[in-house]
Amino acid sequence: MEILVAVFAGIMGAAMAGIWGRDILSGHGFDAPHGLLRAREADSDDLMIWHWGAEFGTALLLIAGASLLIAGAAIAEPVMLLGLGALMYTSTNSLGWALAAPARRPYVLPLAGGLVGAVISAAALILF
Repeated sequence: MEILVAVFAGIMGAAMAGIWGRDILSGHGFDAPHGLLRAREADSDDLMIWHWGAEFGTALLLIAGASLLIAGAAIAEPVMLLGLGALMYTSTNSLGWALAAPARRPYVLPLAGGLVGAVISAAALILF
């Protein structure tokens, strides 16, 4: 079961980092006339650095947790559970964003998959 959790988490972590990295490099969804540290979300004017930190932190925890699970490290389960909890939060929060506008609907399925997969993965680690 742990290998399936590790594969899921590794894929989700890599996908999150890849999508956000692509968006940052392309300038998608934010305005940064004064640099990335002061970049603002295009629709809400929120500072993006905090959101990016949460997304990349989640991705890092998922990838680290996957690597540690595969290696059989003693700290693997707490790291993985922390990453999966972060994924549950980011997926839930982002579902609200995706459902708010018809143009964002293509994001709903992957976000819902992340949420459901994180819940199942966390339950599997705790129960088995």
